Amino acid sequence: MNIGKLISCCVAPTCFVCCVAFAAEAEEDSTTNRDLSFIPFVGNNPCAEPYSQLAASPPLQGTSNGGEGFPWRAMYGRCISQSGRLTLHQDWVVSYLDANPIGDAPGGGGVSFGTDFSFQWRHRQGASFTPYYELGGGIQYAAGTSFPAHGSRWMFTINAGAGFLIPLKPNLQLNTAIRYLHISNAGLLSENAGYDAFHMVIGVRW
Repeated sequence: MNIGKLISCCVAPTCFVCCVAFAAEAEEDSTTNRDLSFIPFVGNNPCAEPYSQLAASPPLQGTSNGGEGFPWRAMYGRCISQSGRLTLHQDWVVSYLDANPIGDAPGGGGVSFGTDFSFQWRHRQGASFTPYYELGGGIQYAAGTSFPAHGSRWMFTINAGAGFLIPLKPNLQLNTAIRYLHISNAGLLSENAGYDAFHMVIGVRW
C-alpha cells in the first residue's frame, strides 16, 4: 500500500469514497500476506493462537490500606507474541479512581488511562479447562485526580496473579483470575505513595 497516496487521497473532497477504496485494498493486502503491521489491529497477529479479550477488574474490599481508596479497572487486551505456552499479553486500561482524602490531599474520583504488559503461562496447551499464571506491569496517567491522593498522576503498575480459561462455546472462553496489583509513582515525587491490593478479573476471550 502506498502511504503517500493514502494521505493525499484522504485530504481530497472525495475523502470518504477514496478511503473506502483503500480499506478494500488493505483487506486485499491482508489476504495476500503483505506486511500491514504498521496499522494497529490490521496486520497479521504473530501469535500462534491469536485472541482478543474484554475484562473488568474490581478490587476485593479489605485487602488494601483502608485509607487509600480503590481503582476500578476495565481492560481490552490481546496476544501480541507467543512461544508455546508462554504469551506476551497487552491490555489497554481505563480506570475509575476512588481516592480517599489523606492529610492535605483532597482525594476524589477521576479516570486514568494506560497500558499493561504481562507474561502469561498456561499450565496446559490446548486443554478445555486451562489454568494460567501471569506477571507484568505498566503505566497509567490519571486525568482527574492523583492516586493515591498524596501520590501523583503518573503511576506505574505491577501485577501478578493466577486464573482459569473456561470454554463457553467454540472460540469463546470465560476468563477469571485473582490478581495482586501494586500502584505507585516509582519515586517520581519525594513521597512515593503506593497502593497494594488483590483484584478480581472477570471477562471473555475470543
